[in-house]
Amino acid sequence: MKNRLAALLFMMVSLLMVVMLTINIMGCKTDTAGEPEGNVDEPGTTETLEPEDTAVVLTVSKGEQSVSYTMTALKALPSITGEAGQMSSTGTISGPFNYTGVTLSQLLEAVGGITDENAVRVTAKDGYAMTLSYRQLTEGNFTIIDSSTGKETTAEQTPVVFVAYEEDGQPIGEERGPLRLGIMTSGNQVTEGHWWVKWTQKIEVITVEKPWTLNLEGVITENMDPATFESGSAIGCHGVKWTDDQDRVWEGIPLWYLVGRVDDTNTHKGDAFDTAAAETGYEVHLIAADGFTVKLTSQEVAKNNALIIAYKRDGAPLPENQWPLRLVGATLDKGQMVGQIAAIKLVFDGEEEATAPETTGEAVVTITKGAENTTYTMAEIKAMTALSGYAGTKNKAGVITGPVPYKGVSLTVLLADLGGIPVNGSVRFTASDGYAKTLTYDQISKGTFTTYDATGTAVDAAVTPVVFLAYESDGADLPEGTGPLQLAIMTSEGQVTDGSNFIKNVVSVEILKAE
Repeated sequence: MKNRLAALLFMMVSLLMVVMLTINIMGCKTDTAGEPEGNVDEPGTTETLEPEDTAVVLTVSKGEQSVSYTMTALKALPSITGEAGQMSSTGTISGPFNYTGVTLSQLLEAVGGITDENAVRVTAKDGYAMTLSYRQLTEGNFTIIDSSTGKETTAEQTPVVFVAYEEDGQPIGEERGPLRLGIMTSGNQVTEGHWWVKWTQKIEVITVEKPWTLNLEGVITENMDPATFESGSAIGCHGVKWTDDQDRVWEGIPLWYLVGRVDDTNTHKGDAFDTAAAETGYEVHLIAADGFTVKLTSQEVAKNNALIIAYKRDGAPLPENQWPLRLVGATLDKGQMVGQIAAIKLVFDGEEEATAPETTGEAVVTITKGAENTTYTMAEIKAMTALSGYAGTKNKAGVITGPVPYKGVSLTVLLADLGGIPVNGSVRFTASDGYAKTLTYDQISKGTFTTYDATGTAVDAAVTPVVFLAYESDGADLPEGTGPLQLAIMTSEGQVTDGSNFIKNVVSVEILKAE
């Protein structure tokens, strides 16, 4: 009996030893808590990831659609590598450097892309935001600057908007990254620095607001579109806020920044405000769409952040009776807070001020919208806010004429009294001989014309083309046979448009509804 018990005990001990030996060989030794030791992946578990793989660095959204990217996911997308750089508001040029990143168009594909009814807002972690237009994203419509001279030039290749994650082969540091928005150009060209958003975190596709243009007229003329205005009004750029006595928050740009863009020929470097000219003295006229004008002195305006051209109230576009822009500020009387601003004009000492339009004289043009119509004499046309700049043509044979200096009135100002152009409507222009030309809503509101350089080559427009009725060319009234009014397209000094868009002896302008 004892021998049988001993044999059984021996067998049990042997079996236990075999089991323990097997466990040690398999490497599954347990600790006191009964959990496996070491970096062992158990079935159904996920590999531990580094922070770069788990942290969301970018979110792209359009309406209800939203896609978030970790750095690893972002780097897995098709990349773009090339040269890019910027010029700051003080004229300092950085780069070009070699960047690697992902194009904005690639990122937007994940949420369905964009159309010409969209814009894209890019927001940084500190709240700084920049809005890019459809044309900027699809056509690279940016001001291009020669990195060696600091002067504007023509793009050698179409600029591409991208989100960068590497600069000169290294990850972008925390002082600007890990992501930043940039515009890729060529090796010797850069773009304006305010488009470059450091600490980029969010990209949103938004619906474009109604188009508008702010006419700035001084030593030079600029037609500012909403995207340019909004880029300058970003907090951290030139943007300011003011809370009125009803606790309404107004957002916009100090008036003096806008004045500084046209008070001399320096539009891009520093704050571009000519302090000496302001001290000498001139008047700043803020003109509403209906012609109502508020006049301020240059001394009142100079470096005064309390005088604000607002485009938002409580975070939303201005009400219809004030849209698109309104002058606001704590130092103004209510009667000075002009809304629906269409133009800002500088009137220098000795310059003839606009006088009340003459009501006598022969009508030179009739404006019609449905059953409504208005006629204007030449004196009345010239009393409107003037538009000055360059225009020229390329005819069917490829012959370039101009560009030469023109003066006239923009179609936006001319049609304001009849409520402007309906969305997707059009405008028909008729000459004294019966010849007629119709322009679309997009051509008039967005400047969608083909532009050419001095060689006749189609190029991106340096500025948004503006439709206007001209009454002067090279400082003189239009000659008989061309005037007194001519339909023309204002471009930049070095660009022209198709001659078929210019009509001599315009006598009728008809606003047509969308079909």
